[in-house]
Parts: sequence; structure tokens; C-alpha cells
Amino acid sequence: ALPICPRCDGRGVTMNRTALFLARALLAVPDLHRVDPWWRALCEARRVALRRSGVRVGDGVVVHERVHLDRRVTVSLGDRSEVRDRVRIGIAEVGERSGAFTLGPGSVVLSDTQVDCTASVTVGRRTHVGRRAQVFTHAHDVSRRSVPVLEAPVTSASVVIGDDVMIYNDVVILPGVTIGDGAVVAIRAVVTRDVQSGAVVAGVPARDVGRRS
Repeated sequence: ALPICPRCDGRGVTMNRTALFLARALLAVPDLHRVDPWWRALCEARRVALRRSGVRVGDGVVVHERVHLDRRVTVSLGDRSEVRDRVRIGIAEVGERSGAFTLGPGSVVLSDTQVDCTASVTVGRRTHVGRRAQVFTHAHDVSRRSVPVLEAPVTSASVVIGDDVMIYNDVVILPGVTIGDGAVVAIRAVVTRDVQSGAVVAGVPARDVGRRS
């Protein structure tokens, strides 16, 4: 179980606000990767601050600069996982909601990716999420013409991404999708339905174009 902050307000909020402020301050500090002593010390400081804020952080986790973690989201980062620059893990829909994000051991989320945790998002082990990917767990039900779009009810469904999955750049994943172990999602694909284990999918909407042998 993830650590629960004693200041939790009962709505699933698990992050200590003071510690989270410190973590965000450290995430705003430039990375300076080539300055090895500085980089190692900064990574460790970020791990400590995130743990104190209520994030579950495994050994060897690397979180780069300007990563945003919404305090309403329960976050777990597995051993040796990595979250690159300007990744946003939050809740796209306003209101009294809380979600969860789990990144498996050895997995990496590349720069400028946005993850909507209105419902839970789970990423397995040693999986690659490419640059500028967008993962959605909520949608607006606009099926009824009698309901104005701005008043359309919000629906949500979890997203599950398996182990050893390759997601290339600019991929969009819609609510309720499960991507099986070992699958490959081609660049700029829009995934609207489940992807079988070992499948290679591409296009809008994404369709099978091959399999990993």
C-alpha cells in the first residue's frame, strides 16, 4: 500500500503539501546532466523530497526537471524507472476526483508526455512511453444531441499498459484501453481499443499491422 499522508482530506489526496512544495522547487532546478556530482546529488534530493510528499519512489528512480505531479494523484515509481523533462501527471477534469499512476521498474516516460489520471493509469516493467504521448482516462459523453456539449457528463475508465511495450512519439491512448505485454504502437497512432500482446499497431485509429516474432 502507498503511504498515506496524515494531512489527507479524505478524498484520496495522499501528498503532504509542504513536502510537495519542496519537491516541486527541486524539480524546477536545472538538471545539468553533464556535471556528474551535481546531477547525482540532485536526483537523490528529488527522490527524498518526493518520498516525503507521499510519492512511492523506488531505488535508482530518476525524475528530470519541470515534471508536474498533481497532489490528487497517488503516484508510484518503480525501481530504476525514469520520468523525463516536462512530463505532466495530473487530472484533466476539474472536480473532486483522485486517481493513481503506477510506473513499473525499469520503465521510462519521455519528455512532454501528458497523463490524465482521472482514473488509474498503470505502466508495466521495462516499457517505453515516447515523447509527447497523451494518455486519457476520461471522456465527455456527447452522444445525446439534447445535452449541450459543455454540460455533457464525464465518463472515466482506467488505462493499462503492459510489460516490454514500445510506445513511439505522439501516440494518443484513449480511456479504457489495455495494451498487452510486448506490443508496439507506431508513431502518431491513436489507440481506441485494446491491443493484443505482441501486436504491432499503427494508424488512426490504430489497427494491427504485424506482430513481433
